[in-house]
Order: sequence, then structure tokens, then C-alpha cells
Amino acid sequence: MTIPDRSALRQRLLTLLAAETQQVNEFIALLEQERDVLAGHDVEPLFALSEQKSRFARQLQQLGDGRTSVLHQAGLPNDKTGVETLVGKDGQQIWASYLAAATRAQQLNQENGAHITARLSQNHQALAILMAHSDQPTVYGPDGSSRTRPGSRLLGSY
Repeated sequence: MTIPDRSALRQRLLTLLAAETQQVNEFIALLEQERDVLAGHDVEPLFALSEQKSRFARQLQQLGDGRTSVLHQAGLPNDKTGVETLVGKDGQQIWASYLAAATRAQQLNQENGAHITARLSQNHQALAILMAHSDQPTVYGPDGSSRTRPGSRLLGSY
């Protein structure tokens, strides 16, 4: 069994971190697009954005798996300490760039999630109000008294 060349592992990790940082920055741009769509009324673009987000998530997972593999080969833990040990002082800038991008992506994703949750809650409330009023559809007769509309039905029923 050969001992892995630490210098080669360091270079491989730095290459992975640079690629991962680029992917995260592209993911941030996608999250910003999602934020803009959520701020508007036309949510149709969310379907395409969702597919793109899934694709980015898979790519980021693959890069993360590569990082885990390199750290394992170096005999280091898959955590901040392991990465900082392997990249050394020369790689701290790349690592810091990755951490900043990952933090920004996480923040945007949480903000978008909160916006979606709020919008979903509003939609549920509006639907509950509409459904409550549709249970007793009334019309007014010629004498001004209210009565149930004959043949009325709930939305979506036959």
C-alpha cells in the first residue's frame, strides 16, 4: 500500500474547492433569480428554476464527495480542520472564498424558503376563506330574503 503524496492531494483539494466555489457562485445567481421571481406575481419560472437547482445540487454533491475522498486519502477528518490542515496557508484564500460563497448561498436559500412558506400560508388562508364561503352559497330572492342557490356545488366537485 502506497502512502498518498500529500502535495498531490493538496493540489487536488484546491482544484475541487475552486470548482466548488464556482458552482456555488452560479447557484447563488440562480437563488437570486428565484428571489426575484418570488417577489413578483408570475411564479411559472419557478418550475424551470427548481429543475436547475436540482441539477446544481447534484453537481455540488459530487464535488463534495470528491473533497471527502481527498481528505480520507490524506487521513484527515471531513471537516473544517481537515480542510485547513490539507490546504495549508497557501490555500486559505480559496477556502475562505468557498466558505463565503457557501454562507451566502445558505442565507439566500433560507430567505427564499421563508418567502415560499409565507406565500403558501397566505394561499392556504385565502383558500380556507373561499371554501368556508362556498359551503353556503346564497342568493337573494325577489322578496329580498336569502336562500340557498339550487344546484350549487363546491368548486372541484361534480
